[in-house]
Amino acid sequence: MKYLVQVCISAALFCACKSSTSSPPATDSTTLAVSKPADGLTGLYTGDFNGKKIYITINYARNNHLAGYNVLLGLRRNLSGSYKTTKDGIDVILNEPGDHPFDGKFTIHLDAAGEKGSGQWVPLNNSKLAGKSFSVVKIIQTEGKGNGFEADYPLGGDHRDINFKSDGSAILNYYPQIDDSTFAQQMITVRGTWERKGDSLYVNWEKKGDQPTPATLYTITYEGENDTRFLTGVETADSIRYWVGP
Repeated sequence: MKYLVQVCISAALFCACKSSTSSPPATDSTTLAVSKPADGLTGLYTGDFNGKKIYITINYARNNHLAGYNVLLGLRRNLSGSYKTTKDGIDVILNEPGDHPFDGKFTIHLDAAGEKGSGQWVPLNNSKLAGKSFSVVKIIQTEGKGNGFEADYPLGGDHRDINFKSDGSAILNYYPQIDDSTFAQQMITVRGTWERKGDSLYVNWEKKGDQPTPATLYTITYEGENDTRFLTGVETADSIRYWVGP
């Protein structure tokens, strides 16, 4: 009987030790937040960049990798980089391609929700340019909203961008093309009004001096079908494309 009691006690102690060693380690809020950026980083950010408005779109955020593009003064540049969570937010690095004299690297610290932050931009290959400090705030959340056309969302093209605003106005910024590979240094801004009919956008532009009138008919472009259809941008009859992303 005494031997049986000792066996039972030994078994109970073994089970208790096994249970304590197999329990998962405690986690804190920082560890749990690691998976959140993939759901919350995508979207449109804007801020003041040395007195000029910059738009940064992040349309891919998975496995600590980011991709998107930025638009500044009508010039659209692709971005790729990475992110990681910290105790007080999210650190983001975004690199422009490097094949343009004004390309650089963005280092941004966002709050834990990925809604606002501040950062630095440094040139990649141009020692004559100075770094810039700036702040950004998210103005459009794109997660789960890729199936439809959204007003107030700037669309980027080569040396141009266009914004169809929710108040019915449209703004086109572009650099006139001089020849096959050269564009003017002075950006031109044209304003107008727009209306949507189906997947077509009709724009009535203001007259801008002796500049030719921009395209007045734009087609909303999609890829996929039904539930898998997603917005890719708008396109004019003369094949000028304005992208939602790269």
